[in-house]
Order: sequence, then C-alpha cells, then structure tokens
Amino acid sequence: MNQDNIDIKDYSEKYLKEHGKTLSFERVLAEVRKTQILKSLNEYKHEHILEVGCGLDPLFLYCDYISYTIVEPSDRFVQRARELAAGKGNINIIQGYMEEACQKLCKLAHGFDFIILSSLLHEVPLPEKLLQSVYQVCKSDTVVHINVPNVYSFHRLLAYEMGHIASIFEESETEAKFQRHTRFDKQLLCETVEESGFKILSYGTYFIKPFANRQMEAIVAQNIVDKDVIKGLERMIKYMPDLGSEMYVEVKRDLPESSQSSG
Repeated sequence: MNQDNIDIKDYSEKYLKEHGKTLSFERVLAEVRKTQILKSLNEYKHEHILEVGCGLDPLFLYCDYISYTIVEPSDRFVQRARELAAGKGNINIIQGYMEEACQKLCKLAHGFDFIILSSLLHEVPLPEKLLQSVYQVCKSDTVVHINVPNVYSFHRLLAYEMGHIASIFEESETEAKFQRHTRFDKQLLCETVEESGFKILSYGTYFIKPFANRQMEAIVAQNIVDKDVIKGLERMIKYMPDLGSEMYVEVKRDLPESSQSSG
C-alpha cells in the first residue's frame, strides 16, 4: 500500500464490518479470489513468498513454503496475522507500507520466488509507486501475482446497458466505501505493470458475477442461490473469459535476454 491519502484505520474498520456480515458477498468473492491465487501459486516456484497486504486471512494458512513474509500497515490485520502465525518461526510480519519496508526486504538473503498483490493495486493513489517498490525486491525469476476488479465485469456491463450507470468507469458504492482510486480494464492494467518494468506471463479474469454485491447478497439471503450456483458462476468463465468480476496478471521483471540467461 501507499500511505498517501489513505485512512488505514477507516479502511480497516469498514473491512472488518463488511467481512463480519454473515451474508456479505465480499466473503464469497474473497474465497473465489483465494482459489485463483492458490492456483497461480502452485504453477510457479514458491519456497519464499511475500504477501503485500494480508487482510484477515493471510495465505500462509493455505499453502506450503520455506519462508513467508507479510507487509501490512493495519494494526488490526497485523495483530490477526501474528495470532495465526504464533509458533511458526518461518513467518515474518512487517507492519508498514511496502515503500517503507522495501530496503529491509531487499536485504533478505533468500529473496522471494513469489509475491502476492491481491485486491490492492486499485486501492492505492499511486499504483506505479507501489509497483516500483515491488520491482526493487524482485529477483530475475520472481513471479508477481496481481489481481484487481475488472471494469468490464458482466455486472458492470449489465448496469450500463440498463441505464443505471453513465459509464462502466463510474465509481461504484463499494469503491467509494473502500477508498478505491483506480478502475482498471485489461489495457490499463497491462500498461501499468509494463511501464513499471514488468513483462506479463499470463492474464485472465475469473468469476461471472451477474449483479452488484448488494443485489447478490439479497439473492443469497432469500435462498435463491446456493453453493452450487456459486460454483457454476466460477465455471462460467470459460464461456465469457473477459467478463469475470476480477482479473489478474502474473508478471516478472522485464530483463534483457542476456541478463536472464546469466541469472
């Protein structure tokens, strides 16, 4: 994260309140997001992992690793992560912003094989500044997984065609609530990471969300959809590969061929 213009206490309190709701659709999306991250993680070497911004559910609970490092500015999230990591000597939790922790991370002997920026890049005022700090801690073979909401999500396009929004780039209620600064489409996401010195290894979207979170919560509350429907919406992505509610890129530092071959 970047501390400029972010009220981290306000963000944390709203995050905790939202995820504490029994029928919060954000909790459903968090599970879908985690499934995609773990799928990506298992496709690459991940002995030494860095997670930037862990929220309430750090991913060290779900994967194997030799060392796991977290950088997180929120008091509440750091406290939660430390409670979950109790007794695990191979987990390092740094409280602060990525830009502040960058020099300390660069001094770690093992470096990182895999870096996770999940549901984060759209929330910072200056995405390029965050990516620059991530770039500095990358080795030549480090893979970075980045995911953000997709402005061309099915539910946004439907809202636009219904006349509920004037543009698919219009700020949503959720974006205003959680201080989200940037609305990414595929072109902007790819340009942003490439201009920050990365090359794209893969791109995709996931989870077809028919309606806005508030509407999805109402549908779930009335038992109109169940877990089978949610699973079906995950699998629907193969028919509409560009219309998932969120999108991701996996990237590496864009080095000259001679540098890559020499390690």
